[in-house]
Amino acid sequence: MARPNAARPNAARTIVIHHVVMWRLQDEAKRTQLAAVTQQIQALAAAMRTTVPGLLRLDLGDNRAAVPDAADLLLYSEFESWHALQGYEAHPLHVQLQGLIAPLRSERRVVDYET
Repeated sequence: MARPNAARPNAARTIVIHHVVMWRLQDEAKRTQLAAVTQQIQALAAAMRTTVPGLLRLDLGDNRAAVPDAADLLLYSEFESWHALQGYEAHPLHVQLQGLIAPLRSERRVVDYET
């Protein structure tokens, strides 16, 4: 896959920082609490899209794959810099999101990478 500005080696390269989080939820939480907090989670995501500096994209999705090793929720986001990602991690809306999901989860996986 070609990198941006690959044909122009002296051109400034635009980077994008990708932040991916996958959660597996406790079985009891999936049955009893997830539906109740889904609207809150989506509302926080919508608010973050317009208020977090340097956030380029934020998607939240629930799993539709019927396989036993699948995660239940996924957050995919893109940032203009590593500094913007650090700001997001400390942002009050992100802290609120963590507070909603943390009590429901049994497992969390994170990948941050640059393209």
